This record gives sequence, C-alpha cells and structure tokens, in this order.
Amino acid sequence: MAWKFGRPGTASDLSASANATLALLLGAITSALILLDAVWGYAGHFDIDVRSYAIIAALLLPTVCGAIFYSRFRPDPLISATCAGAAFLLAFSPSCAVLSYLLSTVAGPRIDGLLAQIDHAMGFDWVALMNLAADHVTINALLKLSYVSVMPQIMLLSFILGWSGRTANLYGLCLAIAAGALICVLVWAAYPSFGAFSIFDLPPATAAKLGLALDGNYGRDLVALLKNGPGLITPLELRGVVGFPSFHTVQALVLIWYARKLPFLRWIALALNIAVVIATPIHGGHHLIDVFGGIFVALAAIAAADWIVNAVRRSHYEKRFYKPAGAIGEVPALQ
Repeated sequence: MAWKFGRPGTASDLSASANATLALLLGAITSALILLDAVWGYAGHFDIDVRSYAIIAALLLPTVCGAIFYSRFRPDPLISATCAGAAFLLAFSPSCAVLSYLLSTVAGPRIDGLLAQIDHAMGFDWVALMNLAADHVTINALLKLSYVSVMPQIMLLSFILGWSGRTANLYGLCLAIAAGALICVLVWAAYPSFGAFSIFDLPPATAAKLGLALDGNYGRDLVALLKNGPGLITPLELRGVVGFPSFHTVQALVLIWYARKLPFLRWIALALNIAVVIATPIHGGHHLIDVFGGIFVALAAIAAADWIVNAVRRSHYEKRFYKPAGAIGEVPALQ
C-alpha cells in the first residue's frame, strides 16, 4: 500500500487542477516580487547581500521541487500543496522585507506625530501602558513569547492545514498573508511611521524591567533608516519597518481565521493570537491606532484571499463535472 500524507484516507478539499492553479498563483506572486526587488536593487545600486539571498534560494529548492514533483510526476495534492505553501512563505517574507527597504527611499512624510495625537484623543497613553507592563513581569514575559511566536505559528499552521487535507484554507492563509503584507507596505510607503517607541522615551527603570522584543533603540534605528537609507540589505539583519497598519495584528487575525475549523487547535490559536494583539503596542512599540489599522487590513486581506480561492474552486468544479450541451434539448450531464 502506498504511503499517504496525512491521516489515512485524507483527501484534499480542492481538485488537483484547483490546487495546481493556486500553487501557480503563489509562485507568480513570489516571482514578481523577487523580480521587482532584483530590478530595483540593481538599477538603484543598492548594497544587497546577494550571497545570503542565494543561500535562502538554495534552501527553498527542496520545497519547490517537492511541490512540482507531487503535482506532476507522482500526484499527491496534500504533499504538493504543503510544499507550495512552505516555499511561498519562506520566499515571500524576505522578498517583501526587501521591498519595504527599497520603498523607504521614496516614502512620503512620516506620520508618527499624527498617530500619537489620535491615540491621545482616544485616551490611550503608551507610556502608562509600558509602566503597567513593567509592574507585571510574568504576564509581560508571556506576552513577549506570544509576540515572537507569529512566524512559527504561520509555518506550523500551513503544515497542519496541508496534512489534514484543508488545502483551500492553506492557500487562503498564504494569499491573506501576501495581501495583508502588501497593503501594509504600500500604506506605510505613502505615510511611513514606526510606532510609539520611536517618539516616546521610557523611564530607565521601566525600560530595564520590560525585556522588550523591540525597544526604543530599535525605533531610533528605524527613524535613521528613513533619513539615511537602508545601507546593506541583508536577511541577517532585516528589520520590520512598518508601523501603521500593524502587520503583526494582520498576521494574528489571519491565524485565528484559518485555524477556526481545526478542533482543539482553534482555541489555542484564538488565545495565543489575542495575546499577540495585546502585546503589539508593548513588544512591537506600536501606537494603538496601528492595531485598529491592522484589523481593517486583515479583514480586507481575508476577504480577498477567500474570494480568490472560492473563485478557483468554482471554476475547476465546473470544468471537471460539466460538459457543454450537445444536441438541442440536451442538458449538461454530470460526469
């Protein structure tokens, strides 16, 4: 008996042709982004660590080959979709980060002051929140762990969705992450911001107790990046530059949505990613309004991703099960 990926008897919830179409779409998105980075980086004479990016490309090769092999030569939609999702997520993140660095050289006026004023109008005091977090060491440490768990969560969830045959949700997850990231980066390029930690200084005693994932020094480095340019662009030192809208919030809500049909795990994802949203102003140094911006972007990204997956599903269902009518009076018949 041939070994099957996932539970015995598990089947993909998409047809093989729909899986292939969505895998090609992910590949097209990533290829277009990498090409844009390469052309802009070369034309603009940016200092890019080509060697390190070549190593990343080499590490991606097994997942790309796996997606192709299990799509064309030994068809297994579950393995193919899982490999395609892994390849996409591993390639998209660094290429989108490079794009954000390139966009920093043409970005519009910084709006952190305006965002801080909006927070103040809503009654939000970032420094007071940080003082509160410093007084609750254990809770703050748990929030930090949740904040840094987002990327591992995405990779794990993509594998579980593929393993369980939920390939529609796997492709939805990837497309929502891509749409959310691109919206956030483009909004940021027009109106750059880096968060509350780039304009407020914490009392030394408070800062010493927080053990932040991202601190005030990080915020000042981002302000300098916008002023002086990115310098060496390398995957070894890439920084998340987007303040508004909060991409961490986008990722957290996308994770909650695409884990919602997984028994037991959905509650873990819900609790963990609510903690991510709470941690975002603390360990991400964000304004509160950044979180609300991230919520709107997440809703738009999820809606767009699900629309694309459902459109592909319907298109391939019709091609698979229906024939054109023949003679007059003959109706399309199910195959």
